[in-house]
Amino acid sequence: MRGQELISTPEKRAVSEAGIVLPPDLLQPFLLRFRREDLHIMAFFSGHPDYEAVEAMIRYREDGTPAIRAILTRHDQSQIDHVNDDELSAEGQSVARQTCRRDIALAVDAVPGRRHARLEFDSHAGEPVVLDITSVGEPDPGRGGVSDPGSHSPNSSLPLMRRRASTLAGPQTAVFVGGTHFQVPVKIRSGPFVAHEGYFTEGHTFGAIRAGTIGYRVKTRPARMAVGERWILDSADGAMAYRIANRDPDGRLHITRDDGAGESIEAFAHRDGLRVMRIRKLAGEGLKGGLDLAFDNAGRFSLAMEGETIVSGSVEEKRQAGTTVIALSPTQPDWAVARQIRVTSSRNGDRLTAVTTIGRSWPAQG
Repeated sequence: MRGQELISTPEKRAVSEAGIVLPPDLLQPFLLRFRREDLHIMAFFSGHPDYEAVEAMIRYREDGTPAIRAILTRHDQSQIDHVNDDELSAEGQSVARQTCRRDIALAVDAVPGRRHARLEFDSHAGEPVVLDITSVGEPDPGRGGVSDPGSHSPNSSLPLMRRRASTLAGPQTAVFVGGTHFQVPVKIRSGPFVAHEGYFTEGHTFGAIRAGTIGYRVKTRPARMAVGERWILDSADGAMAYRIANRDPDGRLHITRDDGAGESIEAFAHRDGLRVMRIRKLAGEGLKGGLDLAFDNAGRFSLAMEGETIVSGSVEEKRQAGTTVIALSPTQPDWAVARQIRVTSSRNGDRLTAVTTIGRSWPAQG
């Protein structure tokens, strides 16, 4: 293929062993997100010129107040996040997804045999939004499981969502935008039983790879690949530090991020870079479980959440004109196939940049 050089023979052997080979000084190019939520509420609605769904992922802080990410979905399937929490606001940085800070009001009631929640916030455009949801019953573990995101945000996210216990919305459920009431469509009608197209979930786990850009300069790098050695990176969001926390007898390095982000890397030293086997994102420092992105020795990747593999597929690496491109192409489940991850990394002097796009095929080569 003219104008393109595939990985050289030694690098091909390294990839065939296991892992992906990163350029020098590039440690972790993937924008990983992971959170455990206490509640997830959602309703679809009809008749609005711009929006078709509103939802909220809710986690209660130690003081009992809710950290909320409220999401409006447009008809073109793009989404806007509205958040009331510093951590959630920070997660909205550097990603190809609109995020705005808002005050959000939430009231949750346990009605006998049902659940009720009322969510209120001003949209990114200043419109008052209300989701008032009453469920048809109590959340049921039998309705738990992995959620299909459908076509929402196809070019900004590869999301993984698992419900612990869930139930549908009842006829009392209502959505208001700008003071106007919009109908929530009927999903099931069987005799006197009517359920609408909304959901009330207790126990919700969320993980994702986001589209966006990571950029930084390396201020300090390890003099040798030994325990305690550090990389210090200078980014637009401030300094980040990664430390070699452990080294196995076979040379596998366990690298941790030192700012409490709950991020870790398993890799082998490879020439002047790393051959990465696994990247893990936890809900926070010291917590177990989380999101795991792993690479095997057959050119495959897997994305697991809380130890359960949810997405898997093939990995391809290319080098061309001073850039390295890593493509993760999901092959299962079906809903993930269209959300190919493409990470393009480059270097300009001492600055490294990794740009992630989602849902776009590699360009044809002449």
